[in-house]
Amino acid sequence: MSIDAHFHCWQLDRGDYSWLTPALGPIYRDERVTDWQQQATPHGVTGGVLVQAAPTEAETHFLLAQANANPVVLGVVGWLDLLAPDAPECTASLARHPRLKGLRPMLQDISDPQWILQPALAAALRAMEDQGLVLDAL
Repeated sequence: MSIDAHFHCWQLDRGDYSWLTPALGPIYRDERVTDWQQQATPHGVTGGVLVQAAPTEAETHFLLAQANANPVVLGVVGWLDLLAPDAPECTASLARHPRLKGLRPMLQDISDPQWILQPALAAALRAMEDQGLVLDAL
């Protein structure tokens, strides 16, 4: 069994993907789990980890819904505002979904190179650890 550790899907009309513009040509379209599966299956890939492509909690819920509908989605790495005062509670709530495996801040889009080191993240990171979630940093 081979697992794809990182793939994306998106639905343009959700409006979450500011980076995804018509200038990106071939990928400027809806990308479904079934589209990925059609490409992956011939190569022996039997499942994968669906990773967020937008910095919104709505994106995380969208991906978890995709996981519910598609058993080939073995895990989800979502997004959550880790600086929000309720981040620990939101983390615990999201972690109730058995396929949520981690959270990913979009560090590449954050101008402060020290952002990840700020003490204000401690409560959210501790909540992630308590829930058995990983921090996925690009």
